[in-house]
Amino acid sequence: MQNKELQLFILPYAGGSIAAFKRLTDLIDERIEVITVEYAGRGTRAKEPLAESVQSLLDDAIAYCQERRKQGLPYAVMGYSMGSVLAYEMIARQEIFGQLRHFFISAEVSPKDRWLELRKVEDPTEERILERARRLGGLEERMLKNKRFFDIYIKPMLSDYRLFFDYQFSDPYEKLHVNTTFFYCQQDTALEDVKKWDELIDGEFAFYEMGKDHFFINQRYEEMAGIINRTLVQ
Repeated sequence: MQNKELQLFILPYAGGSIAAFKRLTDLIDERIEVITVEYAGRGTRAKEPLAESVQSLLDDAIAYCQERRKQGLPYAVMGYSMGSVLAYEMIARQEIFGQLRHFFISAEVSPKDRWLELRKVEDPTEERILERARRLGGLEERMLKNKRFFDIYIKPMLSDYRLFFDYQFSDPYEKLHVNTTFFYCQQDTALEDVKKWDELIDGEFAFYEMGKDHFFINQRYEEMAGIINRTLVQ
Protein backbone atom coordinates (compact mmCIF):
# COMPACT_ATOMS: atom_id res chain seq x y z
CA MET A 1 0.00 0.00 0.00
CA GLN A 2 1.40 3.38 -1.04
CA ASN A 3 2.43 5.61 1.86
CA LYS A 4 0.36 8.78 1.98
CA GLU A 5 2.19 12.08 1.65
CA LEU A 6 -0.69 14.43 2.38
CA GLN A 7 -4.44 14.67 2.81
CA LEU A 8 -6.92 16.36 0.50
CA PHE A 9 -10.25 17.44 1.97
CA ILE A 10 -13.04 18.09 -0.54
CA LEU A 11 -16.16 20.08 0.35
CA PRO A 12 -18.94 19.51 -2.21
CA TYR A 13 -21.44 21.87 -3.79
CA ALA A 14 -25.04 22.33 -2.58
CA GLY A 15 -26.75 18.94 -2.72
CA GLY A 16 -23.44 17.22 -3.44
CA SER A 17 -22.14 14.00 -1.94
CA ILE A 18 -19.12 11.70 -1.99
CA ALA A 19 -20.60 9.89 -5.00
CA ALA A 20 -20.75 13.12 -7.03
CA PHE A 21 -16.95 13.41 -6.85
CA LYS A 22 -16.03 9.76 -7.36
CA ARG A 23 -14.90 10.08 -10.98
CA LEU A 24 -12.50 12.83 -9.90
CA THR A 25 -11.27 11.19 -6.71
CA ASP A 26 -10.66 7.84 -8.44
CA LEU A 27 -7.98 9.60 -10.49
CA ILE A 28 -6.16 11.30 -7.60
CA ASP A 29 -2.61 10.07 -7.05
CA GLU A 30 -2.48 7.23 -4.53
CA ARG A 31 0.05 9.18 -2.47
CA ILE A 32 -2.79 11.56 -1.59
CA GLU A 33 -5.39 10.51 0.96
CA VAL A 34 -8.70 11.94 -0.28
CA ILE A 35 -11.44 12.77 2.19
CA THR A 36 -14.62 14.02 0.54
CA VAL A 37 -16.97 15.49 3.12
CA GLU A 38 -20.33 13.76 3.28
CA TYR A 39 -22.79 16.33 4.55
CA ALA A 40 -25.59 14.98 6.76
CA GLY A 41 -28.78 13.83 5.05
CA ARG A 42 -27.34 12.31 1.88
CA GLY A 43 -25.15 9.50 0.58
CA THR A 44 -23.65 7.41 3.34
CA ARG A 45 -25.32 9.71 5.91
CA ALA A 46 -28.77 9.66 4.33
CA LYS A 47 -30.49 8.61 7.56
CA GLU A 48 -29.20 11.63 9.45
CA PRO A 49 -31.25 14.85 9.47
CA LEU A 50 -30.25 17.64 7.13
CA ALA A 51 -28.54 20.67 8.67
CA GLU A 52 -30.90 23.33 9.98
CA SER A 53 -28.62 26.37 9.57
CA VAL A 54 -25.59 27.36 7.54
CA GLN A 55 -23.62 27.42 10.79
CA SER A 56 -24.57 23.83 11.61
CA LEU A 57 -23.66 22.81 8.05
CA LEU A 58 -20.25 24.43 8.48
CA ASP A 59 -19.76 22.95 11.95
CA ASP A 60 -20.62 19.51 10.62
CA ALA A 61 -18.12 19.84 7.75
CA ILE A 62 -15.41 21.01 10.17
CA ALA A 63 -16.06 18.10 12.54
CA TYR A 64 -15.99 15.65 9.61
CA CYS A 65 -12.53 16.90 8.62
CA GLN A 66 -11.19 17.13 12.16
CA GLU A 67 -12.13 13.52 12.89
CA ARG A 68 -10.13 12.35 9.87
CA ARG A 69 -7.15 14.70 10.18
CA LYS A 70 -3.83 12.90 10.65
CA GLN A 71 -0.91 14.39 12.52
CA GLY A 72 2.33 14.63 10.61
CA LEU A 73 0.79 14.98 7.16
CA PRO A 74 0.33 18.32 5.41
CA TYR A 75 -3.07 18.87 3.88
CA ALA A 76 -4.87 20.62 1.05
CA VAL A 77 -8.49 21.72 0.77
CA MET A 78 -10.75 21.80 -2.27
CA GLY A 79 -14.16 23.42 -2.33
CA TYR A 80 -16.72 23.34 -5.11
CA SER A 81 -19.28 26.16 -5.38
CA MET A 82 -20.92 26.42 -1.93
CA GLY A 83 -18.18 24.12 -0.66
CA SER A 84 -15.57 26.76 -1.55
CA VAL A 85 -17.22 29.25 0.81
CA LEU A 86 -17.46 26.65 3.58
CA ALA A 87 -13.82 25.70 2.96
CA TYR A 88 -12.74 29.32 3.20
CA GLU A 89 -14.57 29.73 6.51
CA MET A 90 -13.03 26.52 7.85
CA ILE A 91 -9.49 27.58 6.90
CA ALA A 92 -9.91 31.19 8.01
CA ARG A 93 -11.13 30.05 11.43
CA GLN A 94 -8.02 27.83 11.71
CA GLU A 95 -10.17 24.83 12.54
CA ILE A 96 -7.81 22.27 10.98
CA PHE A 97 -4.37 21.77 12.55
CA GLY A 98 -1.12 21.33 10.67
CA GLN A 99 0.43 22.64 7.46
CA LEU A 100 -1.98 23.80 4.76
CA ARG A 101 -0.24 23.01 1.47
CA HIS A 102 -2.76 24.31 -1.07
CA PHE A 103 -6.31 25.60 -1.58
CA PHE A 104 -8.37 24.62 -4.64
CA ILE A 105 -11.40 26.83 -5.33
CA SER A 106 -13.92 25.64 -7.92
CA ALA A 107 -16.90 27.37 -9.53
CA GLU A 108 -17.23 30.12 -6.95
CA VAL A 109 -16.76 33.85 -6.60
CA SER A 110 -15.44 35.32 -3.35
CA PRO A 111 -17.61 34.84 -0.23
CA LYS A 112 -18.21 38.59 -0.06
CA ASP A 113 -19.50 38.74 -3.63
CA ARG A 114 -21.63 35.63 -3.16
CA TRP A 115 -23.15 37.09 -0.01
CA LEU A 116 -23.92 40.37 -1.77
CA GLU A 117 -25.64 38.45 -4.55
CA LEU A 118 -27.68 36.17 -2.28
CA ARG A 119 -28.93 38.95 -0.03
CA LYS A 120 -30.69 40.50 -3.05
CA VAL A 121 -33.08 37.53 -3.11
CA GLU A 122 -35.87 38.49 -0.73
CA ASP A 123 -37.84 35.25 -0.87
CA PRO A 124 -35.85 32.14 -1.92
CA THR A 125 -38.86 29.94 -2.68
CA GLU A 126 -38.51 26.37 -3.87
CA GLU A 127 -39.34 27.38 -7.45
CA ARG A 128 -36.70 30.14 -7.43
CA ILE A 129 -34.11 27.70 -6.11
CA LEU A 130 -35.02 25.13 -8.76
CA GLU A 131 -34.82 27.78 -11.47
CA ARG A 132 -31.36 28.76 -10.23
CA ALA A 133 -30.30 25.11 -10.39
CA ARG A 134 -31.63 24.87 -13.95
CA ARG A 135 -29.58 27.89 -15.00
CA LEU A 136 -26.45 26.39 -13.48
CA GLY A 137 -26.96 23.15 -15.40
CA GLY A 138 -27.35 20.93 -12.33
CA LEU A 139 -30.99 19.92 -12.57
CA GLU A 140 -32.48 17.16 -14.69
CA GLU A 141 -36.26 17.32 -15.05
CA ARG A 142 -36.59 13.57 -14.53
CA MET A 143 -35.38 14.08 -10.95
CA LEU A 144 -38.40 16.26 -10.24
CA LYS A 145 -40.87 13.68 -11.55
CA ASN A 146 -39.37 10.64 -9.83
CA LYS A 147 -39.96 10.59 -6.05
CA ARG A 148 -36.87 8.48 -5.36
CA PHE A 149 -34.63 10.83 -7.34
CA PHE A 150 -36.32 13.82 -5.73
CA ASP A 151 -35.69 12.52 -2.22
CA ILE A 152 -32.08 11.52 -2.93
CA TYR A 153 -30.91 14.49 -5.00
CA ILE A 154 -33.34 17.39 -4.88
CA LYS A 155 -34.24 17.53 -1.19
CA PRO A 156 -30.61 17.93 -0.02
CA MET A 157 -30.00 20.51 -2.75
CA LEU A 158 -33.06 22.55 -1.75
CA SER A 159 -32.02 22.37 1.89
CA ASP A 160 -28.45 23.49 1.22
CA TYR A 161 -29.57 26.36 -1.00
CA ARG A 162 -32.04 27.61 1.61
CA LEU A 163 -29.30 27.58 4.22
CA PHE A 164 -26.81 29.24 1.90
CA PHE A 165 -29.19 32.16 1.32
CA ASP A 166 -28.73 32.90 5.05
CA TYR A 167 -24.92 33.02 4.80
CA GLN A 168 -23.46 36.16 6.37
CA PHE A 169 -20.05 37.41 5.32
CA SER A 170 -18.39 39.47 8.04
CA ASP A 171 -14.66 39.17 7.23
CA PRO A 172 -13.20 39.24 10.75
CA TYR A 173 -10.18 37.23 9.62
CA GLU A 174 -6.67 38.00 8.49
CA LYS A 175 -5.85 37.24 4.88
CA LEU A 176 -5.13 33.59 4.19
CA HIS A 177 -1.54 32.92 3.20
CA VAL A 178 -1.78 29.93 0.88
CA ASN A 179 -1.09 29.17 -2.78
CA THR A 180 -4.41 28.73 -4.54
CA THR A 181 -5.69 27.14 -7.74
CA PHE A 182 -8.95 28.37 -9.25
CA PHE A 183 -11.14 26.24 -11.54
CA TYR A 184 -13.81 28.34 -13.22
CA CYS A 185 -16.17 28.57 -16.18
CA GLN A 186 -16.27 31.99 -17.82
CA GLN A 187 -20.00 31.73 -18.56
CA ASP A 188 -20.70 30.92 -14.90
CA THR A 189 -18.08 32.61 -12.71
CA ALA A 190 -16.22 35.10 -14.87
CA LEU A 191 -12.47 35.38 -14.37
CA GLU A 192 -12.68 39.04 -13.30
CA ASP A 193 -15.04 37.98 -10.50
CA VAL A 194 -12.95 34.97 -9.49
CA LYS A 195 -9.90 37.21 -9.17
CA LYS A 196 -11.62 39.14 -6.37
CA TRP A 197 -10.62 36.31 -4.05
CA ASP A 198 -7.31 38.20 -3.82
CA GLU A 199 -9.01 40.47 -1.28
CA LEU A 200 -9.04 37.46 1.07
CA ILE A 201 -6.00 35.39 0.05
CA ASP A 202 -2.29 36.08 -0.41
CA GLY A 203 -0.18 33.61 -2.34
CA GLU A 204 0.61 32.34 -5.81
CA PHE A 205 -2.52 31.93 -7.95
CA ALA A 206 -3.21 29.65 -10.90
CA PHE A 207 -6.39 29.92 -12.99
CA TYR A 208 -7.86 27.18 -15.19
CA GLU A 209 -10.93 27.74 -17.34
CA MET A 210 -13.13 24.66 -17.48
CA GLY A 211 -16.18 23.65 -19.48
CA LYS A 212 -19.34 25.54 -20.35
CA ASP A 213 -21.45 25.49 -17.20
CA HIS A 214 -21.27 25.45 -13.41
CA PHE A 215 -20.90 21.68 -13.16
CA PHE A 216 -17.84 21.39 -15.36
CA ILE A 217 -16.50 18.72 -12.99
CA ASN A 218 -18.82 16.24 -14.71
CA GLN A 219 -16.97 16.69 -18.03
CA ARG A 220 -13.51 17.90 -17.01
CA TYR A 221 -12.75 15.66 -14.03
CA GLU A 222 -9.76 14.04 -15.72
CA GLU A 223 -8.12 17.39 -16.42
CA MET A 224 -8.90 18.62 -12.92
CA ALA A 225 -7.43 15.48 -11.34
CA GLY A 226 -4.25 15.91 -13.38
CA ILE A 227 -3.84 19.49 -12.20
CA ILE A 228 -4.42 18.49 -8.59
CA ASN A 229 -1.88 15.68 -8.83
CA ARG A 230 0.77 17.87 -10.44
CA THR A 231 0.19 20.62 -7.89
CA LEU A 232 0.42 18.40 -4.84
CA VAL A 233 2.82 15.54 -5.50
CA GLN A 234 4.51 15.79 -8.88
